[in-house]
Amino acid sequence: MSRKLIYLLLVLSLTAYLVSGYYLKRENFWLLITLYSILFATYFLLLRFKQQIGLSTGIAAGLIFRFVLLFSVPALSDDFYRFLWDGRLQHLGINPFDYLPSQVIAQSTDGFLNQLYPYLNSPDYFSVYPQLLQYIFWLAVKLGRENLANGVIALKGIIFIFECGSIYLLIKLLKIKLLNPKIALIYILNPLVIIELTGNIHFEAIMIFFILLSAYLLEIKQLAGISGALTMAIQAKLIPVIAIPLLIKKFGRIQTFFVGLACLLLFWISSPYLWGSPDKYLHFFSSLQLYYGKFEFNGSIYSVLRGLGFLLTGFNLIEWISKLMILLTILSFLYIYRSGVSFLKGFYWLMVVYLIFSAVVHPWYLAILVALSPFVSYRFALIWAAFIPLSYITYASLPYSQNYWLIGLEYLAVASFAVYESRYLIKIAKSPTVAADHCS
Repeated sequence: MSRKLIYLLLVLSLTAYLVSGYYLKRENFWLLITLYSILFATYFLLLRFKQQIGLSTGIAAGLIFRFVLLFSVPALSDDFYRFLWDGRLQHLGINPFDYLPSQVIAQSTDGFLNQLYPYLNSPDYFSVYPQLLQYIFWLAVKLGRENLANGVIALKGIIFIFECGSIYLLIKLLKIKLLNPKIALIYILNPLVIIELTGNIHFEAIMIFFILLSAYLLEIKQLAGISGALTMAIQAKLIPVIAIPLLIKKFGRIQTFFVGLACLLLFWISSPYLWGSPDKYLHFFSSLQLYYGKFEFNGSIYSVLRGLGFLLTGFNLIEWISKLMILLTILSFLYIYRSGVSFLKGFYWLMVVYLIFSAVVHPWYLAILVALSPFVSYRFALIWAAFIPLSYITYASLPYSQNYWLIGLEYLAVASFAVYESRYLIKIAKSPTVAADHCS
């Protein structure tokens, strides 16, 4: 591919990002799919010819794509209203875990809270965001000076900074592992990552940074630093707690136990909003429980079992099916732990299992799989990232309704590619030269 064509693809991508950031609405499904199709078509072409792209060019393009989205209002998610709500509560001296938004608004005369409240998607649920994110919400409101647009820019700016850190760590880790640093373009240029994290303000960006930092500290055997980095990852999204047993391969059971204990202690010390009354913990975990037995969105195996249950009984068996999914998830986790796989590969497969058995799989949940794809031989996560925007058809009409045909298409494409890829990797397993080319 000529350099001129590469630059043309980058300009086409930049145009699509500008349209997605400043003209796209979540309800406009066909424009959304058109933009994502253009972006992923150019993305896969750029990856196909990545050896002809300078790494510095790829990094610059990825950062520019993210930067142009900093000043747009998120089009595909309204969670940012809750982020700013929690931040404003802290400025008013109110603990976000103490009261429901509907309780606060009944007695509040604060102008900014009254501006945000009509847009909250969960006014009757307690906050589910850990302490690190609460500090970020507070900072965004402080920097934004009670202005919605400024608060959004502040939140995006913070995510942008963490994304820069993730790109740096990703390249550094690839070099340490003697892998081609250009493989980092898988993450740097990925449209789903760019649109969902910087564009729509999702804090998987912070979790990814601290997971990569944990992996780097693991490489240089900084045990104390790993405890702090993992704690921060857990403070961002909670789910990285499942990564702790992966340290056994490197440090053994006793040291890993103390790392886990340190993470638990550090998490508690760094979460003063949960200190005091047990009600704060109950409020926090009561909202988390909604993801396991109440909410459902774009699940794979869950959707199949839900459909069968409804067909056989005439009822939505979400509570029972969710319990079965948790059991299958735990058993799969135990298998991965016992396999002795390395930290980054292990966390990749743990997250694959977690998402496969989950009833809720939002598009931005896949960002961590894209970030860890450079460290595994499989690329089905990139196909998944390309097809998961189909799930946005749920918001194309009111009341919201999932299209199970499109969900089926999404997972059929992912499963088909994964099966093909598995067979291909088995074939090349005895050919180190071909295998090296595949991973580069």
